[in-house]
Amino acid sequence: MIVRIIVGAIIVLVLTGAGFAYHLTASVAGERKQFEATVREWVQARTTIAEIESIDEYRGTESYAVVIGKNKAGTPVVAWMTAEKAVFDRMDLAVPRKHVEEAVSKAYPQSAITHIVPGLEGDKKFWEVTVKDANGRYHYLHYDLFSGALLTSYVLSPA
Repeated sequence: MIVRIIVGAIIVLVLTGAGFAYHLTASVAGERKQFEATVREWVQARTTIAEIESIDEYRGTESYAVVIGKNKAGTPVVAWMTAEKAVFDRMDLAVPRKHVEEAVSKAYPQSAITHIVPGLEGDKKFWEVTVKDANGRYHYLHYDLFSGALLTSYVLSPA
């Protein structure tokens, strides 16, 4: 009898945990879909971007939706957007992402790149690269978007 109660309690806990995990996953996925739908509306209403290649997010002093794509003339562009404003630039003038990845891999050979996104702080435009090293520390690197020069670098130790 006690075994049945224990087994029943374990089954209830497992099902409750699975339900919670499903709800959390569905909630996050739903928020991401809503974010992308909102950004696509902004792009259509406020830009000349005709082809979207990627939608990402930069979180710095201010958070931006970051859209990389091509305008109606076929020129590669990037747009940093919020509900109130939009900032644009040409990606054909920028250091290619691939070159930034190669530079980071060379400088941090035992690390894994976890995220790369064009960032914007004030009038500075840069590639923000997040790298996780072998010790679990995260390195945040900012490379000038147009020259490729390293602007800033800081490390967060694991808690």
